[in-house]
Amino acid sequence: MADALLLAFDTSGGVGSVAVARGREILASEILPERGAHARRLIPTVGELLRTAGIERRELEGIVVGLGPGSFTGVRIAAATARGLAAGLQIPVWGWSSLAAGAASHRTSIPDAGALSARAWRLPGRDARGEPELPAEADGWPRYVLLDARGDRIYGACYRILPDRMEMVVAPRGGTIHDVLAAALPSPVLFCGEGALRHAQLLEEAGHRILPLPAGLPTAPGLLRVHHLHPAAEPFPRDSRWEPTYVRSSSARPSRARSSSRGPS
Repeated sequence: MADALLLAFDTSGGVGSVAVARGREILASEILPERGAHARRLIPTVGELLRTAGIERRELEGIVVGLGPGSFTGVRIAAATARGLAAGLQIPVWGWSSLAAGAASHRTSIPDAGALSARAWRLPGRDARGEPELPAEADGWPRYVLLDARGDRIYGACYRILPDRMEMVVAPRGGTIHDVLAAALPSPVLFCGEGALRHAQLLEEAGHRILPLPAGLPTAPGLLRVHHLHPAAEPFPRDSRWEPTYVRSSSARPSRARSSSRGPS
């Protein structure tokens, strides 16, 4: 299904994202900037994008959904919508970590990415953050994605993205920014995501560099990139009761880089 017509969406965070693609070509994409409106806006936005792309819903060949971690309500909205659409259209569903999607969103194109940080996460001035000066080889450096959880908590995971595959360097976990900084980190490493922006001062004082949005944002184009980096991945068994990903706090140790047919968790 290299050129399959796919619908992708993620509503795990403050900003949701939806895209329609044929193979690696993004035909249409949109953001859902209001966290509380994801349930109300997701299905209408899907319809709008299909009309923009000139595609009938029945032409879709698969769904790619962000599994979290993130907002409990948000990940349940995405899961329920994916299940409902897949059942009605009799098409497969693939699920990928929202953290992995964030790592794969670097330099993807989404509407108004730079303006979203201040609006969605109340981080005045952070939307103006530019790309740090990096050497050419930095494209192969691990990207440590930090997503905001409740209070001072964050979800984090680190991935290395190569031309033909994606490797997990630090497994998904929950904790605080101090837990992240106290753990053994790959070096060099690039931080990204709204959690990284929120804790930018601590990260920069520790000598780390931070990528601007949309890097670290769980976008639908990022989900599709993760999906295409795992061409052998099987969809969820039809009629199975698959669940979103809920990450709990645990010790974070860099894992031996790996990839699998099921992809990053």
